[in-house]
Amino acid sequence: MNTVEPGASLDGERLTDLLMRLLLDADLRARLADEGAEAVATDPGEVECLASVDPAELDTTARRLRSQVWRPGSGGSLATTFPRSLRLLQDAGATESGLLTGFLGSPHFAKFRLIPYTGPGLSVEEAFACHLLDGAQNAVLRDTVTHELMIALFTALTCEQPLSFVIEAEGIVRTDRGHSAVRTYEMASVATWGTAPGGRPGAGDTERTAKVEALQYAYFATPAGLAHGVVSGRVAAAFEAEATPRRETARRALARRGLW
Repeated sequence: MNTVEPGASLDGERLTDLLMRLLLDADLRARLADEGAEAVATDPGEVECLASVDPAELDTTARRLRSQVWRPGSGGSLATTFPRSLRLLQDAGATESGLLTGFLGSPHFAKFRLIPYTGPGLSVEEAFACHLLDGAQNAVLRDTVTHELMIALFTALTCEQPLSFVIEAEGIVRTDRGHSAVRTYEMASVATWGTAPGGRPGAGDTERTAKVEALQYAYFATPAGLAHGVVSGRVAAAFEAEATPRRETARRALARRGLW
């Protein structure tokens, strides 16, 4: 048990940190309720603050926080953003409650700025995807999480400017009409996603690459909306780092289609 004496009141940053620790840690809340403020305070400045906390009200606020994180958008949620990924995890025995608890306790959650004035951070979708990818044990799950994250990010890039969050996902490039990216996925992963809407870039490419184990899959955010799908090597050449005739030819072809 910690033994501390009341001291100076907490400043805004320390108070925010204490509040978040209480909201995210159910064991800490239980100790506060059972053993009192001195048992959980980490320094004298926290004692007075903790002594004024109503444990029942704190538990209610924590439940609201979990709901806010799981359903962050207007009508949207992590469950609707990552439906295939969560289905794969649930088939393996995971539960929504367990996944959310793990995410809230992970270092990835700290990159999401729940409180706006604490500075820019990742979207909750990218933070959650990073958490899931840390524990992904197979390629289909990794590919599916990545794909569903890219759909979320490119949807935001299509309709939200300027963005209210930062993006750390690598390989997203600016084009004359917006943004684009290409990812390499296993055929087995793509096959589980079904026919994707807005799949113009891959028209005809799936049949030509049906016997290939790895596929290149592109995403485009333009004023016309989101487009994504399997692409051929000729199209993927647009994403090469070196400025070559092959790359410029690919970009001109995409520009004619309104994608670059």
